[in-house]
Amino acid sequence: MGVLAEVYEMLNTCNKCGFCHTACKTYKVDGNETMVSRGRIQLIKAVADGLIQPDEDYEDAINSCLLCGECAVACPSGVSAKDLVMAARRDLKLRKGIKPFVKSYALKTLANPVKLERAFKLFGGLGKTVLDKVDGMDYFRGVDIKSINAAKVPFLNQVPERVLTVNPKHKVAFYVGCFLNFSLDQTAHSVVKVLTKNNCEVIIPKDQVCCGLPQYAYGDFETAKVNARKTIDTFMAKDADAILTACGSCAAMLKEDYLKLFADDPNYLPKVKAFCNKVKEFSEYVAEIGIDESKLHNYTPVKVTYHDPCHMVRGIGVTKQPRQLLKSIPRVEYVEMFEADRCCGASGLVQAFYHEMSTKVTREKSQNIEDSGAEVVATSCPACMLRLQGGVNMAGQNQKVVHVADLIAKAYDN
Repeated sequence: MGVLAEVYEMLNTCNKCGFCHTACKTYKVDGNETMVSRGRIQLIKAVADGLIQPDEDYEDAINSCLLCGECAVACPSGVSAKDLVMAARRDLKLRKGIKPFVKSYALKTLANPVKLERAFKLFGGLGKTVLDKVDGMDYFRGVDIKSINAAKVPFLNQVPERVLTVNPKHKVAFYVGCFLNFSLDQTAHSVVKVLTKNNCEVIIPKDQVCCGLPQYAYGDFETAKVNARKTIDTFMAKDADAILTACGSCAAMLKEDYLKLFADDPNYLPKVKAFCNKVKEFSEYVAEIGIDESKLHNYTPVKVTYHDPCHMVRGIGVTKQPRQLLKSIPRVEYVEMFEADRCCGASGLVQAFYHEMSTKVTREKSQNIEDSGAEVVATSCPACMLRLQGGVNMAGQNQKVVHVADLIAKAYDN
């Protein structure tokens, strides 16, 4: 059974009650038993028992999972279908490699900062020029490509390695992440502004790499470990009070999944644990040290709602802090969105390879945004930001999607 032997006992904890049907977004869209946790688990068990071979239909069932974790909340037995699906993906990777080639190539590109910078530059230049000349390419596979920014210069090349502030009380290391570095560089600047305004000296290591989450999610533990070890060694050498990231997905990987990734490495695990204990998501840390509200300025009144990224709400359990920060901004009227904690449909590469399903999930979220009456949607994950903005645009709505840090940073402007 290979990898599946490691999770075989967990496969047998599913009592087939069907409670996961009420939570699973892919099942609600498709209505197929193979697209819900109960069905996926039975398929994985059948492969583990040698009753079926992992054919294309099986691969679709496994690779279309959003890994949102909503089913585990609804499950009376507490079965983590997300972990079982990830084990199945790892098993598929060992059996067949990562298919198709374009997915494998994308994962390799994400793991290499040099290749990733080239990809963003190509996309930001030639790519958008070509798309402008092709009819019907405003939205590609449910993604509003033209709304995706490509930074002229990566954020890491725009800033010094150490950003000082007057009378620093805290010393933090900023893990920027791929999207903030190569696309949403202004949000990265917002993060630094908020931190320095709140007496933080900010260390920004230049030799950062992808956290390894995309590779980890598709079973390429070897590549994920290389990037994870690089990240741990780089940031632990900085002797910071905390290691911050403004990406909910990166936060879950750095804080939780690194422990799983190195569980079989007793010699390195103590360093991993020390690293993980220092990791904080941006709003989690800022709420913890306390925001200096005396420096916040009034600006045009705005109604704001919040979208919980899956990795935040069901990964690291950070939900109150971003709302607390938003409510502290003068003249911001906070409104809660219906199903704010439900997946937006992005889930990394799932949105590209199962775009029809993802688009339907995003459409529901866009409608919830519209119904909230908010003018601005704040969130804590760059991938969610891009997905939500595309969904709002495709629905013909007018909401602006921003990071929590962007709103706070704007309130610090004179």
